[in-house]
Order: sequence, then structure tokens, then C-alpha cells
Amino acid sequence: MCYNFNNKGVNLKKAIDDFAAEEDSDQEFNLIGSVNAFVKQTIPTIPAIVNHNGIVLVNTYWGTIDNPDAPTKGKNLQSENTYTYYKKIKNNRCLIPASSYFEHKTVPVPGKKTPIKQKHEMFWKDKAQFYIAGYFDVWSDGNLGFGLVTTLPNATQAEIHNRMIITLDQAMGKEFLNQAPIEEFQFPNYSPNLQYDNLEPEKTPNTLFG
Repeated sequence: MCYNFNNKGVNLKKAIDDFAAEEDSDQEFNLIGSVNAFVKQTIPTIPAIVNHNGIVLVNTYWGTIDNPDAPTKGKNLQSENTYTYYKKIKNNRCLIPASSYFEHKTVPVPGKKTPIKQKHEMFWKDKAQFYIAGYFDVWSDGNLGFGLVTTLPNATQAEIHNRMIITLDQAMGKEFLNQAPIEEFQFPNYSPNLQYDNLEPEKTPNTLFG
């Protein structure tokens, strides 16, 4: 599942304007490009639009709880579990501006038991940026951390992976921040217009006919 997204090329001013957000004047915002969930953050560095005492742009951690012993816990939240596992934070809505995200497709290799993982980059067709739906929590240092929210895949995403992060445009992002039910953002009720690039075509297995 997606533990790596790209915010290179994101226009934060557009994000602020899209959601009439206030900017935390005490923070400096940097877009580092490839954002990896498994790179430990010593300070919050991921810009997010957060519904927390108003709509605000703040730097966040990736992860809803500060738990270094469980590296994936709280980073990837299945929307189907909103009313059970995530009920304490289901109203803590945030959006993470991004330009693409990365998935690894499992590809069988003829004659071998172990498949390969082939990296793909997922985009929105004809749009430079989108907003990843997230729930946030408060870390032990008082800063905010998010978990991105996933749903079942549409046809394009299903070619690469069996889960899909919820990516939104401005209009749907506003609905999400304003506490619209999570079902409105799940597939098939909502489906982004995705496309992808295979970043590792050299890994495609040779066949007797290829």
C-alpha cells in the first residue's frame, strides 16, 4: 500500500486559496518531493490543510500516534473501519497536498516462487495536484500526525494494487473537511481519474513469447 507520495510541484498558495485556509506564520513550509512514511521525522515536516480550530495549513507528522515500535501503525487507515478502529479521530479531518503517489505492483516471475515488486507512479489525469484524505491525531509533543485514508480500488488502481488512497479535488476536499460521511469518498461512490507510469519497466519478466 502507499507509504510514499510526491509533493514536488505542489502549489501551496493554491492549496491555501482552495480551502480559504490560514497559514501558520510561525512555521516554514518546504516541499521535499518524495515523502516516505518510513523516514523517521524528528520534527513535523509534511504540509497539510487541517480542520483544527479553523482550516489551517500546518506541518505534520506521518502517523496518527507516536509509536516507533510499530512502523506502519496509524499511517494507513482503511475507510471501512472508520466507525470502529478510527472512531476517536474520524472527525479529525485533514488534506495532504500531493502531485502523485507510488505503489508497487506484484508481478509473478515464470519459473520462480517469489514475485517481483515493480514501482509505479500514480497521477491524476490532466491535473497537477490533488489532496490526500487523512485523519489526524495529536502526538506526544503536541504536534499533529495524519494517517492517509484508503478505499477499494477503481479499475486503474486495481491494475497495480488492491487498495487505493482517497485523493480529492477542491470541491470534494471541502466536503471532506466539512465532515461529509466517509462513504461519499469510497469507491464506487467516488472514483478519481487516475493514470500511472511504470517506473521500473526493466523488471518486467521475459516470457517465451516476449
